[in-house]
Amino acid sequence: MLSAKPSKPNFLRLLPLIMIWHSFFFVFTATGAEVSPDDEILENISLLAEVLARIEQEHLENPKPKDLMEGAIRGMLRTLDPYSQFFDRKSFTAFRTETGGTYGGLGMEIGIRRNRLTVISPFKGTPADEAGLKAGDIISQIDNESTINITVHNAAEKMRGEPGTPVTLTVFHEGETEPIEVKIVRDVIRIRSVESKILKSNIAYIRINQFRKTTAADVNQVFDEFDQKNLRGLILDLRSNPGGLLSSAVEIASNFLEPDQLVVYTKGKRPRRDHLALKEAKKKNYPLIVLVNEGSASASEIVAAAIKDHGRGLLMGQRTFGKASVQQLFPLSGGAAVKLTIAHYYSPNGIDIHKAGITPDLEETWFSRSERRMLLKLRDHQKIDDFIAE
Repeated sequence: MLSAKPSKPNFLRLLPLIMIWHSFFFVFTATGAEVSPDDEILENISLLAEVLARIEQEHLENPKPKDLMEGAIRGMLRTLDPYSQFFDRKSFTAFRTETGGTYGGLGMEIGIRRNRLTVISPFKGTPADEAGLKAGDIISQIDNESTINITVHNAAEKMRGEPGTPVTLTVFHEGETEPIEVKIVRDVIRIRSVESKILKSNIAYIRINQFRKTTAADVNQVFDEFDQKNLRGLILDLRSNPGGLLSSAVEIASNFLEPDQLVVYTKGKRPRRDHLALKEAKKKNYPLIVLVNEGSASASEIVAAAIKDHGRGLLMGQRTFGKASVQQLFPLSGGAAVKLTIAHYYSPNGIDIHKAGITPDLEETWFSRSERRMLLKLRDHQKIDDFIAE
């Protein structure tokens, strides 16, 4: 029996780990805590060093220490929540580029629900919407690669690409037991955040598709037009709105609340932070109905919860998605960054919106997906018209 003689590890390759230990020591000393770091932290760092040394000694390949450390960081974040993630220098540069302009993609918000990659909401008029994807759909594969244990960021990266190129999703529609394959062609995603019209009986209708930097200004422009009418009420449609900017949500909610009323607050390890209705907002006293569904998430839930808790309007529809966590981006050395979930959003009445969602005042019972498909088939074959005519 042959046995390999263990060689001494190359400690230069373990320098990143040594630096981590020193950073822990420095933090504990600088903050006035005990000079000795927590025993459990030291024990686990020691274990990590042991594994790295064993890889260095025994593994048939010679992985770069940088790759090993970044893999360890990603594994560490994966144990936290689906929205905490690590960006190396290249992916952080790409992330900043994507959030600053247009991109080729499918046009939907995704999240993790019950450990499965789930559609939160497709944006109206985008490839995902036109392909028939709906809130609650489970994406089990992207181009034949399983999405088990995938992060939201990695899934989004796989679905983005050059406009005009295809991507194939394996999808379980809500309530269905058999998956279907959906081939979607990527396109440049441009989203119109606000739509409006006057309905019969002088009822105003505003649909907000996403809370962006300019959304509040767009809504105020609509209000200026509506002020010329003798309106009897307003329907604010937040269905299938996956969210967006907190500042935009606060601006929109401020139009319906009294100045300095609580819109939402965040709570985590840091002190609670209150976000209040803006004094300069254009107060609107229309009778108000807010429409929500399971595709309403994040900033949509903040607006809906504030209106409901203050009794300012009536919520109708379905329970919202329940994605109301706060992420903050922390730049790191070498051009990398880490995004961490630092708090949850709470409604004025103290409800943790995350995961629980917002329950409407009047819960609408919609047709199931299979029932809707059946009705569409009947409509396409004029069966409904024939039945009514008899």
